Amino acid sequence: MPWTPLDFGKKHRGKTLPQVLFTDPDWFFWACENGVFDDHRAFLEEARLIHARSTSILIPQHEGELRVVEYVVHQPTGKFLRFDLVESNRPQEATSSTFRSEVINMSFPRAIAPYDKRGCRSLVKRLKYHLFGNESARMAKDRCEAFFDDLANFRESGE
Repeated sequence: MPWTPLDFGKKHRGKTLPQVLFTDPDWFFWACENGVFDDHRAFLEEARLIHARSTSILIPQHEGELRVVEYVVHQPTGKFLRFDLVESNRPQEATSSTFRSEVINMSFPRAIAPYDKRGCRSLVKRLKYHLFGNESARMAKDRCEAFFDDLANFRESGE
């Protein structure tokens, strides 16, 4: 899909939405919640598509094991701490608040705390580690767009 570079704002001007998701997912979900793309019709369809995909990322599975995502919330602050991919039959951590899902949802940090840049950065690092093998993986424009273009990365959502 040809992704349109943003032509508004200062921070993300010139980036495509796939790039924004790998650099500042908190801003993207804030923008969706606050109707920012409604005022920029050229991006509305792309924002809806990438929102659906970024909240339904399939978990890489290894031979013979069924893995789920386990989100960990920092108890004192109630903010996102990290996520791990664990075997589905492994007991959940008893010492912290954990939530499990069958898909990776990039909006999870924002869903539990309305402004969590640190949590979103942590999520992106773990996502890059689990999907690309290195939490410091360079996410160039082509790599970001290729990830969000590949339907095999997402649970079917009736798009």
